[in-house]
Amino acid sequence: MVHAFADDPVMRWLFPDDTEFFEGNGAAVRFLFWRWLAYDQTFTTDDSVAVAAFIPPGRPDLGTVPEPNSPSHPAERIEKFIALGGCFQEHTPPEPHWYLNLLATHPHWQRQGLGALMISPIAEICDREGLPLFLETETASNVAYYGHLGFTVRSEWDVPLNGPHMWGMIRTPHT
Repeated sequence: MVHAFADDPVMRWLFPDDTEFFEGNGAAVRFLFWRWLAYDQTFTTDDSVAVAAFIPPGRPDLGTVPEPNSPSHPAERIEKFIALGGCFQEHTPPEPHWYLNLLATHPHWQRQGLGALMISPIAEICDREGLPLFLETETASNVAYYGHLGFTVRSEWDVPLNGPHMWGMIRTPHT
């Protein structure tokens, strides 16, 4: 995941320093992954070169999830997390939907269909249950990639505090 997001505009806005971003094999963002695992909707290839983390409709409250050694963040980063969270909340569809919180493929294994493979278990549930699948992304190339997988742009915005430009994309159920 760390290598897949090495050039990601949001991650590098939050963690602009290479040393901090790469130290401890993802220690800076491990607390996020820990929460995704708690939803029990995380999929990976057997060799862990691709991963997708989903949140079910309604984004159920997990309560207190024990997290291993969450890093302390400087005030500036906390302010950015708050701004980003506000944007996500504003642009999240009000209707019930699945949320693709993370899709990552190690750069050496990209463009081999692994992302589509990681999305497929929840896409099948969405199709069967008539629910959309929503995500946010922050590069034009990702917009094109997700468009190829059946997603369309629902909204666009700029994150405050000199944050990145983002797109909210939705995949309607295929019947």
